[in-house]
Amino acid sequence: MKRCENCKKNYSDAVNFCTECGRILITVPDSGKYETVDNISMRNRKKRPLWKIVLITLGVLFAIFCFLLNSVMDAATYLRVEPSMLVADKSGGEINVNIDYDGYVWTINHFPDWVEIEEYEQSFSVKAANNMSGRNREGSITVQSGDFLAQVVIQQRGQATFIKPSQYSIHFDEDGGTETITIETDGCNCKVDFPDFLLVTSCDNNIRIKALRNSSEYRSGYVTIKEDNITTRIHITQGGLCNNCHATGSITCAQCAGLGGWGYGMFYSQCWMCGGNGTLQCATCKGSGERE
Repeated sequence: MKRCENCKKNYSDAVNFCTECGRILITVPDSGKYETVDNISMRNRKKRPLWKIVLITLGVLFAIFCFLLNSVMDAATYLRVEPSMLVADKSGGEINVNIDYDGYVWTINHFPDWVEIEEYEQSFSVKAANNMSGRNREGSITVQSGDFLAQVVIQQRGQATFIKPSQYSIHFDEDGGTETITIETDGCNCKVDFPDFLLVTSCDNNIRIKALRNSSEYRSGYVTIKEDNITTRIHITQGGLCNNCHATGSITCAQCAGLGGWGYGMFYSQCWMCGGNGTLQCATCKGSGERE
């Protein structure tokens, strides 16, 4: 083995001059372990930093991902939605839209800020909020798969169109009671007016009507439910003292006006309707003075 005293590099016996500085090599005892110029070059070769390797690998993976994503997104050849026109009530509600396409994925690019979208595998649901603006509103939902776009138009009414109670008349006895009425409507802000002998509370689409004990005459009134230009009334009655005879059980004879007859002396004629009493039994309460 030969060695350069200047560069401190080892060479094989076949080499006479140092390839670095050109000096003559000297022969050194062979210890059995020595490095050739090639070994030294391999050992001293600069290693590539690990972060560069990781960065290059991530870049390659990202490029592959983008390529696959574009291939998936551009795979569709048609896209249809059903229904393509939605109409929501003033109170909102939820409507389902089906998607028919031959691609791998679809996305929703745009929708109005007054709706919520929930996506499923081949459909999505549209939930509209209450429309308190007082006017109709309209928007669109855009669905995309590849290069294909489909649009769903959604409209929402700004006013109620009907109010339908589960009962149109309620009767309470004189002890009172409570009844709950269910209201079917496409509105969302019903107002309720009621007579002072009732206590009425509303919650969601239910109205609770309570009548207190009645110690006075028979009474009746209306619970009025209204929203926008729609009005519905529920007739309420409650038993009590007869309001026709005012609890006396009898009324003045309409034939003789309570006189019992007509004329004077030999020309006097007794009323044939009341028999001369001037009163008749109250037909409303049948003489009981109370009306149920």
